[in-house]
Amino acid sequence: MVVVGVWGCAPKPNPGNPTPKAESPSYVPEKNSFGLVSSEAWKDLYPNQYNSMQENNKNKWPEVNLNEHYPEMVTLGKGYGYAKFFTEAGGHTYSMYSVVNNGRISEKSKAQCLACKTPDIHKLVEEQGPDAWKLPFHETAAKCEDGISCSFCHQDEDPSQLGIIRKDWVRALGPNIDKRTTSSEVCGQCHCDYSMNPETGEPQSPYDDVTKMTPEESLKWYDEHGFADWVYPETGAKMIAVRHSEFEYVYGGEGNHMAKLGYDCADCHMPTQVDSEGKAYHSHFWQSPLENDELIKNDCSKCHKDLKAEMKAIQEEVDGRTHQIGMRAACFVQNFVKAVRDNSLNDEQLERLRTIQREATLYWNSAYAENSEGAHNKALYNHVLDLAEQLLDEADQILGVASTAEGFVSEYDPEKDYKFMMTAEEYYEKYNQR
Repeated sequence: MVVVGVWGCAPKPNPGNPTPKAESPSYVPEKNSFGLVSSEAWKDLYPNQYNSMQENNKNKWPEVNLNEHYPEMVTLGKGYGYAKFFTEAGGHTYSMYSVVNNGRISEKSKAQCLACKTPDIHKLVEEQGPDAWKLPFHETAAKCEDGISCSFCHQDEDPSQLGIIRKDWVRALGPNIDKRTTSSEVCGQCHCDYSMNPETGEPQSPYDDVTKMTPEESLKWYDEHGFADWVYPETGAKMIAVRHSEFEYVYGGEGNHMAKLGYDCADCHMPTQVDSEGKAYHSHFWQSPLENDELIKNDCSKCHKDLKAEMKAIQEEVDGRTHQIGMRAACFVQNFVKAVRDNSLNDEQLERLRTIQREATLYWNSAYAENSEGAHNKALYNHVLDLAEQLLDEADQILGVASTAEGFVSEYDPEKDYKFMMTAEEYYEKYNQR
């Protein structure tokens, strides 16, 4: 009965719109020096997928530092890379350019930062062992031959079959891995939260079960495993940085309404197209469904009267609230720092405020770093922001001073803003990694 119920609510192909059929290749092209088939090597066998993937070149990485517009990150992330540089996501074909030119990367950075940018690093780890995660970043990146490619989501020698390349993600999905589709999980292996294992250096997601992938459960996991990305320099709080947890906001826990209806990431972000010969395929031009008028007309409009207006209202509300609470949280940190300098806290107060700083910042960061700005799961966004505010209320009581967005003093310094080393065109001309 459960199976029938889920199937009854699952999305159906539109009448007259063929369903893509996965086809195994007639031969396996030559592999690169890492033992993987590059995306370009598949272009003759899968021209529709390859050509649509190249359309991602339109989605240029936005070379702006959002910390200028959201200076709360400078304060909340002090002592960590996000305080130096934070920006919106760019197209998948800019993966290597964006990570090499990232303002958070330094000479101390390790190859672990390539985990979601090139499959080559996973092959290195497979061959050399986990120590490969700790190889020097720039030296390793210069040797890589491909950026985000077919091997991330498909089996290397047979793209008709999906496959997860990030092994820790399989661990994190846990015993209920089959309760979500492989299609969504291959996207989720990079569109998720993770931290770096302090011993092995491997990117590690803070879960042991897909049904428990929520911000609250991630905090419990980090606490139980003693994780901290950095120690806040002026308060001693053990901090966690949240990466872009899109999968968790759609499929984590009980899942959002789209997940419950049976939709995959691909249904909205990789819609079906038909070539000149009438052959159906999934577009590999990843974009917001709000930019796809045909998809909205043929699919979304079945349930949404005006999807663009609806999403705009949600995003404006959520983004505005996230910014306000971020500035309030940053004001709390500034109040906390002042109390530490004044030596006005006893040991119990100090430890509790450190915990509040860790937890409130994690909850705020969970909303701030998830790229849909509320569109994926407005209820969860507001829930984590509510949790942050409850913690800040407690902190204000301990400190005896109110934290407010208006009371926050920006610490953003334009003189220290990141300057890009080269343009995307210069990078790809030099390294030929796309």
